[in-house]
Amino acid sequence: MAGVNWLSLLFIIGFIVVHFSAKYLKLSTDNPRSPWLSAFGGATIAYVFLYLMPELHKYLEVIKKAVGDSWLSFFGDYTYLLALLGLLAYFGLDSWAKSKGKSENTGSRSTSVFLVHISSFFLYNLIIGYLLIREDFSSQWSMALYFLALAAHFAATDHTLKEIHKKDYDKYGRWFLVAAIFTGWLIGVIFKVHEVIVGIAVSVLAGGILLNVFKDELKEGNLKTYLAFLGGAVVIAFLYMLVNNL
Repeated sequence: MAGVNWLSLLFIIGFIVVHFSAKYLKLSTDNPRSPWLSAFGGATIAYVFLYLMPELHKYLEVIKKAVGDSWLSFFGDYTYLLALLGLLAYFGLDSWAKSKGKSENTGSRSTSVFLVHISSFFLYNLIIGYLLIREDFSSQWSMALYFLALAAHFAATDHTLKEIHKKDYDKYGRWFLVAAIFTGWLIGVIFKVHEVIVGIAVSVLAGGILLNVFKDELKEGNLKTYLAFLGGAVVIAFLYMLVNNL
């Protein structure tokens, strides 16, 4: 486990670097959207479908076993329902944050809107940090692919959050998200959370990632960004198959 801890710590540092360096990339989020952001989105979506979605099936069996014949068995496909709830929850929070008026002085949303929105992404990053150390990766290359796909996702979401919250995100938001991902990793080093809770977290995360990528791509979609999205997806899909055959 020690070797994995050190490798996962290296990737956690990588995630932190991505969060703090993304603002220097200055990629356009609209009019027109940067093809790089679309490529990052395609890479993330490919990873969700190839890796996280199959994980939902694994955790479905874990949750079914824990639920047994109780009244909760009525819900059946728990992980897929939770993924849907994750998608709807993040869609609702994002729509709510964007609908709130901006301050005339700073151009930012109110403090309460900022805190609620960033708190949802705090949970998001916490789960990603925990999975980095506790997920049952088939190899170190598989862990590296997890890092690559989600680092791309962080670079894209950083630009979106900066667009919504302006200076508040640069001043406070990045620090919250960096703290979240490190805290998640640290929890994974010290504790092993029950598999049912992990299954719930992974399901919500999958739904949240799908929403956060597609809402940005569909907003400013054109042929150029589609081709970039396709390219990112193809690269990650190829790397995924390559890693699985090593």
